[in-house]
This record gives sequence, structure tokens and C-alpha cells, in this order.
Amino acid sequence: MAVPAPAQEPVTGRKRRIIIPIVIVLVAIGLFYGIRFLIYSAHHVSTDDAQIGGNITTISPKVKGQVVAVFVAENQFVHRGDKLVQLDDRDYKVALAQAQAAYDQAVANMKAAETAVPQQSTMTSAQEAQAQAGISQAASGVLTAQERLASARADYAAAQANAVKAEKDFERARMLTAEGAIARSQLDAAQAASVTAVANRDAAQQAIGGAQAAVDQAQAAVLGSRAQLDQAQTGAQTTQIKSAQAQVSAAQVKAAAAALANAKLQESYTTITAPVDGVISKKSVNVGDTISVGQPLMAIADQTHLWVDANLKETQIEKVRVGQPVAIKVDAYPHTTFAGKVASISAATGATFALIPPDNASGNFTKVVQRVPVRIAIDPSSDPNHLLRQGLSVEVSIDTTNH
Repeated sequence: MAVPAPAQEPVTGRKRRIIIPIVIVLVAIGLFYGIRFLIYSAHHVSTDDAQIGGNITTISPKVKGQVVAVFVAENQFVHRGDKLVQLDDRDYKVALAQAQAAYDQAVANMKAAETAVPQQSTMTSAQEAQAQAGISQAASGVLTAQERLASARADYAAAQANAVKAEKDFERARMLTAEGAIARSQLDAAQAASVTAVANRDAAQQAIGGAQAAVDQAQAAVLGSRAQLDQAQTGAQTTQIKSAQAQVSAAQVKAAAAALANAKLQESYTTITAPVDGVISKKSVNVGDTISVGQPLMAIADQTHLWVDANLKETQIEKVRVGQPVAIKVDAYPHTTFAGKVASISAATGATFALIPPDNASGNFTKVVQRVPVRIAIDPSSDPNHLLRQGLSVEVSIDTTNH
């Protein structure tokens, strides 16, 4: 027997009374979250075209040599100043010893040159004073000798006159003796006086020769003293030369000091140390390798100063400003939100810096939304365990409320 139709109406009514409230609740929830999303979207700019970046320091040697020790391993954390690689330093130690010896020799030469300058100056002054004194003494001797020469000539003139008179007296006495006018003794006395006068004249003549020789000797002494003075005066030029030599020696010391400092620097380069804190990556050096200058040995990835490079659409940057807070979601840690802020906005789009930028003047133009790189600084306090790694994909949301 068929069931009457009016008996199903209460069941349909009950279903309607259950479904309608559920729909109303779902619509309310949808409106609530939809409004929240619209409000959030109005004050936030988001993109998943973003990656974590950071400083990567490439470690390269400044000198060539053979590796004798490697102190680090791949993915090892190192501090600034830690030893990374040790090269064979024997050749550099020899060069350092040679540079040290050259420097010591240059210093010794400079000291000798500096000492020679005052010695030469003192000796030159003494020689000049001695030569001046010799000139004065020789000039005085010339005057004395000339006075003696004049006196000798006067004595000779007197002796010559006496000799002439004595000869005449002797002739007169001989004539008077022959006539018997005077005695023989007077003749002998006249003859003796004549001989004595001639002897005195000859002696006076010899005295003139001696006085002339004394004058010539005194004049020669003057010339010798003048020559000594001229030689002493050339000592001043010698002093200047030695002073110049001292300056050259000082310059050689500076050059040797620079060479020594360079040798020490080259020797210090045989120990390669970490310039920054970070994690060792891409290690490609082993003990026994012979490396050259500039050859990449490894890299150090900085984990403490990281940033995010987010590529925003050109339609999203209107309200983006430097300093705005940023929420960072990392794909590797979906349940953790990291904090940051906008550090800078690129002055050009990414396509501008492309290796082959698009040429819109070719006629085949298709409008493409451009991307503008935005640098976001990560707050280190939001990553106390250093979970973030360079190159990880992230999604950023920039709060543009304070634009």
C-alpha cells in the first residue's frame, strides 16, 4: 500500500531547517575571511618570487706555493682569523732573511755616511785654520827676510866703499914707501886694511845671497800655505759630497725597509686565514696541491648578515617604502615566520639589467608586467638558531600601512 504524500513534508522541512543555518554560517565565515583578506590585501604586498641572499667570500691565495696543510672541512663554521690553509713558506723565509740582511747593511752604510759628514767638516775646518796660520807665518817670514836682505845690501855697499878706500890707501902707501916718505910698517898696515876691507866686502856679498835665499824660501812658504788653503777649501766640497752620500744612504735604508716589509708580507701570505665569520663551502684544495695567485680555493658563506631579494610586480610598488616591516615565510620552515624590513628599492627593473634586454622597438611588442627588485633586510633576532640559508625560496608580505 503506497505511503501518502503529506507524510514526507515534515522530513523535507527538517532538512531545510538544518541546511539553511549551515549555509548562513558558511556565508558568514566566507564574508568574515573575505573581508579580512580584502583588508589585508589593501595594506600588504606579497610575492613568492624571492630568495635569500648573503655575502659569499671567495678565498684565494696572494702568493703561489704548495699546500702543506688544510685546517678546515666542507660546511665547517669558522671565525674570522682562523687558519684555513698553510703553504710551504721556506722560499719566502729565505727571501725574508735576504731582505733583512740588505736592510741591516743599508743601516750600517747610513750610519757610516752620517758619521763621515761631521768628521770631514771638522777636518776641513782644522785644515783651513792651519793653512791660514801658515800663510800668516810665511808672510811674516817674507817681511823679515826682506828686511835682512835690505840690511845685507846696505852692509855690502858700506863694505864695498871701505874696500875701494882701503885699496886706494894701499896704493898711495906703496908709492910713498917707494919714495921713502913713510915707513915700511905703514905700508904693511895699509895692505892689511885693504885685504880686510875686501874680505868684509866679499862676506857682505855672500850675506846678500843668503838673505835673498831666505826671501825666496819665505815666499815659497807663502805659496805652499796658499796651496794648503786651497786644498782645505776643497774639503767643503768633499763635505757636501759626503752629506749627499748620507742622504743617498738614508734613501737606500727606506728602500731596504720597504723591501723587508714586502718580504714579511709575502711570508705572512703563506698562512691563509678566514677574513669573515661563516661556513666553508665549495672547498677545492687539498694537501699537496700547487696553487697559483688568485686561484679559488673555497668560499665562506656569511650566515649572520642575510637579506631577501624580492621581485615585485611594477603594479605592486606604488605604496612600498624603505623601512616598512616585512613578514617572511620560508618554504623550508613553513611553520616559522621571520621578520625584516625594506632596505632599498632598485632604480630599474630586472629586465633593464638583463644580458639581452628586450627590444620593444622591433615591432613585435607584447606588454609584460615588469619586476622591480626590492632588497629586504632580515632581522637577525628573528633567526636566533641560524636556520636560514642563502638561496632558499621565500614568500614575503610587505606591510604598506604607513606609505
